[in-house]
Amino acid sequence: MNWLVSSLVAMVCWGIWGLLMKLASKYFSWHQIFIVTSIVTVMASLTVFVIFRPAINVHSLGFSYALLAGVAGSVALVAFNYAIEVGKSIIVVPLSALYPVVTIILSFLVLHEEISLIKAVGIALGLAAILLVSMD
Repeated sequence: MNWLVSSLVAMVCWGIWGLLMKLASKYFSWHQIFIVTSIVTVMASLTVFVIFRPAINVHSLGFSYALLAGVAGSVALVAFNYAIEVGKSIIVVPLSALYPVVTIILSFLVLHEEISLIKAVGIALGLAAILLVSMD
């Protein structure tokens, strides 16, 4: 599978995920949803481990970054679960999907990557889209 197909699969699955999270919030509280989805994630992780048997060096910088990414992802998921429970999915899902803007800004500040004019326009359009979507 190439990067484009993988990206499209991720996009479709995340789209379905956003809808299913909102539907689940009608029956479960945010913390129940977090627990159930985390159990699925642990099962998927164990399956990947059993199939690929990757060596994981806990003393490497990569492990530290991966661990911190897991913490950030968990905090984001808890915040998203709460937001989707009390907010409108038509606003919560697109707003939270603007996380690449944060990545772009952090990449500029930490990694000194350039933000081209086209990327800046993309950021501005993404922010404008959220404003337009959130208007009633």
